[in-house]
Amino acid sequence: MGLSDISLQMVGFRVLTLLLLAGLHGGLVAGAADLLGDKGPKHDGRLTIVPTNHVDLVGAFSLVVFGLGWTKQVSVDVREMRVGRIGIIIVILTGFIGLLVAAAILDALIRPALTMLPYTTGLATAAFLHAAASLTIWFALLSLIPVPPLTGGLILGAYGIRVPQRFQWILTAALVAAVAFDVFHRHLGPTHAFLTRVMLGE
Repeated sequence: MGLSDISLQMVGFRVLTLLLLAGLHGGLVAGAADLLGDKGPKHDGRLTIVPTNHVDLVGAFSLVVFGLGWTKQVSVDVREMRVGRIGIIIVILTGFIGLLVAAAILDALIRPALTMLPYTTGLATAAFLHAAASLTIWFALLSLIPVPPLTGGLILGAYGIRVPQRFQWILTAALVAAVAFDVFHRHLGPTHAFLTRVMLGE
């Protein structure tokens, strides 16, 4: 992934996937927090599947250019959750599992696209669905890493660890650099391959 395989078609695929993942992941995380008692995401306008409410500009740039990115972190208050700190784990896993299910659905749509749509349209749609399914699994894996601004970073707040805004920008820049230099692809590649076999049968 990255700049070596980027093309106009791939940029289009990544943008469409970003819009899909932003709405799905953001909505799932906010919905899980709301069900557990934290109404903050609802008041923040995050309890929605509208993608623009969840897009993080830096994460979007990283995904479109380098093939791996993230959405805006949902602000969650563990003190509002009925189940305490375990609620943060539930919220994070809800987003993760929801993305894996989405990847499986995208993959399942490939065959119907090839058989039911006109030849050229079917090929293009199948190519998008295949790319989107793979990107969705990458996105899910990245979301688990306990570093702001990723969803996994919510676990720090659950244990009272506050990351200063200036340091958050440093972490964000480090994330983009790690994505650009394929650090995550090298280290998470085997896990991605395993999940791809399990979820997509490849």
